[in-house]
Amino acid sequence: MLKKTNLSIQAYDELAKRIVSGKFTAGEMLREEKISEEFGISRTPVREALQRLEAEGLVEQLPRRGYRVSMPDEDALNELFLCRAELETAALRLALREIPASAIDVLEKKIRNAAKKRSIPLALEADTAMHELIMDYAGNRYLCSLIRQFMRQTAPFRRLHNLENLQETAEQRLLFLNALKQRNAETASALLHAHILQGKGR
Repeated sequence: MLKKTNLSIQAYDELAKRIVSGKFTAGEMLREEKISEEFGISRTPVREALQRLEAEGLVEQLPRRGYRVSMPDEDALNELFLCRAELETAALRLALREIPASAIDVLEKKIRNAAKKRSIPLALEADTAMHELIMDYAGNRYLCSLIRQFMRQTAPFRRLHNLENLQETAEQRLLFLNALKQRNAETASALLHAHILQGKGR
C-alpha cells in the first residue's frame, strides 16, 4: 500500500520500476482496478501514472481495453537502441576526461563481482552504474535526460535478463573500461556503441 502523499508520483515510480525491471513484460495488460486495489489507492492517481508512462513510451493505450506495457516491433526496437547508442556515445565524449580513475576502478570491481557470482541482479546494477557514471560527468543535463528516457524504454528488452549472456556482457564492459582508463575516445566510443546495440534482446 502506498503512503497518502503524492499518490500519482508513487504509483508512477512503482509501475515504472516494474516495467524497467522486466517484472511486467512487454504486452502485459495493466488493469487500473487491479493496480488501485493492490496499491490501496483510488483509480485517479493510477490513471494519471499510466498517462505519464504512456507519454514516456513505456505503456500504450488500447481502445476500450485499457493500458498495456509497450510492445515495440523489431524496427521500432532497433530505432530505440540506435538512438540510445548515438546519444550515449556523445555523452561519453563529453565525460571521457572527467571521469576519475578511482570511479572506474570501483565499477570494474562491481562488474567482476557480478560475473563471478553469476548474478543477474548484480550485473544489471553494474550495467546501470556504468551508464550513470558517463552521465554524471557529461555535464549536459538535457542530453542526459534524453538518454535516461531511452534507457528506461529499452531496459525491458536487454539481453542481460538471460544468464547465458552474462559473461559475454561482462567482458564487453571490461574492455570498455580499459579504453576509458586510457582515455581513448575512439575505442571507448566504438565499444560503448556496440555494447548498447548488442544488448537488444530480440
